[in-house]
Amino acid sequence: MSYREPLPADCPPDDAAEIEAERIVFRLVRGNPPGLNDFRSQRAERPEAVFPVSECFVRGLYVYAERADCEIRRKLPRFRKSYVCRVRLVFGAGRIQKTFKPSHHTWWPFAEFDILKYCALDIL
Repeated sequence: MSYREPLPADCPPDDAAEIEAERIVFRLVRGNPPGLNDFRSQRAERPEAVFPVSECFVRGLYVYAERADCEIRRKLPRFRKSYVCRVRLVFGAGRIQKTFKPSHHTWWPFAEFDILKYCALDIL
């Protein structure tokens, strides 16, 4: 399978699980409604930046298993105008790995996965 972005060798890592069963994750987005630009990796958004993590993780999408963790990030100045998007990951969505803390995961979506079909703003 091909991924949405070019990935370095050995990426995703071997211990990243292929998404086989439905699961819900959350991501901060700027668009209302969310658009494809809301699902760009850190590398795609900031091509010249130097990051303190491997290039593999920089090219994945950061999502959270718990909505509350998105709310915590929304308190940071950079994310204050963001929305919480609920994304339903289903078979064929790509590979995912728990990374960092607390419920942070890195998701490498397959190119064929229609992200916008499976996401919606999660308004409380």
